[in-house]
Amino acid sequence: MVERREIEHLGDLVRIELKDPEKFIKQVEEILNYFDKLDNVQFDSDQTLRKEISMENLRDDIHEPFDNYRKLIAELKKDQNNYTRAPKMI
Repeated sequence: MVERREIEHLGDLVRIELKDPEKFIKQVEEILNYFDKLDNVQFDSDQTLRKEISMENLRDDIHEPFDNYRKLIAELKKDQNNYTRAPKMI
């Protein structure tokens, strides 16, 4: 069984404030139960785990050059050290 202190500890690890850790206990238990089910799955052979596709059914790999990359790079925001700036992850 998952305990409240374990949920609070997980919240601390990912640096989020959990206002009601109790509501996550059932969700985490369901996830762990699902992993238990996956652990108990029996396969008779490796053939069950993979699906082979013949080479005739694959698309052709065609190179399509992109020549406008200089224009694209010129329009990107840069900081004082000429590094490209990406949006903040929230």
